[in-house]
Amino acid sequence: MARRLARGLSLALLCSVAFVRPGPVRPERTARAASAGLWQEALTAERGRAELLLSKLQDLEDLGARESCGALAEKLQVLLKQETPASQESFDTLRSANDQLDEALKELESPRSPSLPSVVPSSQLPGDPVTIDLLPPVRETDGPALIPGAAHVRVSLPLVDNSEVMWGCDLTPLYDETGSRLMSFTAFLPLGMRLAGQSRPAALPPADADLVVVEEVDLRGEADVLGIRAGDVLRAVSYVGTGPEPGWLDQMLGAKAMPMKKVMKCDGRSVEEVTEALQSNRESPDGRLVLLLERPA
Repeated sequence: MARRLARGLSLALLCSVAFVRPGPVRPERTARAASAGLWQEALTAERGRAELLLSKLQDLEDLGARESCGALAEKLQVLLKQETPASQESFDTLRSANDQLDEALKELESPRSPSLPSVVPSSQLPGDPVTIDLLPPVRETDGPALIPGAAHVRVSLPLVDNSEVMWGCDLTPLYDETGSRLMSFTAFLPLGMRLAGQSRPAALPPADADLVVVEEVDLRGEADVLGIRAGDVLRAVSYVGTGPEPGWLDQMLGAKAMPMKKVMKCDGRSVEEVTEALQSNRESPDGRLVLLLERPA
């Protein structure tokens, strides 16, 4: 009987051991360990970036890097010496310090220097927005509007309504070197203004050429509505001329040169020549013309 009892107890004990299942692994511990590992890798990468930035700082000392970026570098060195746990907070702090020093060093390498604008704003003058490029003086010229050795600007005039065709008009400004007194207008005939010839004032850049100026403007006429006034100097106008000659084969087939809109500079021209150029715009398909004037300061 005792043997049977002992055998039963042994079997019961074995069965209880065989069916004991291990407890579940807690997922939060695994996730916490993985997160710490990722932040450690990110923090190590930022530390390496910090070392590179500090090395770059030493290379730029001749440009005054120590004086302008010294405080940022000291802050970064303090963060590198600290024994901080790998976490998002420590990573963000180090990355922010790196970004600040990196931006300061980039500014030191390529400082922002003021440059002459391509478009000279002129809020006090009427007219369409006009692009004025400031160019070096020329040694030779094809007319009195552009004076060798003097200031040189290029005004982009739109010859088509959608600015698809632009004409670069090179000239010397009369009243300043940037051309800020130049005005561009898109107009239609009749203009309602009268022109007159004027001798070139001695105070202007010297050239052997008279000027064409607006002598009178009709009240509520096209020129008056646009803001043109008496005394404005006419520097250039659009006109309709003959386009390029077609090739010999096209000529054999009866092709002829088509009318083409161009720009004529007015310096040294007579009033009759300028008036004829303006009237030629009646042959333009859209009937519009372009005026470039300069207002005395």
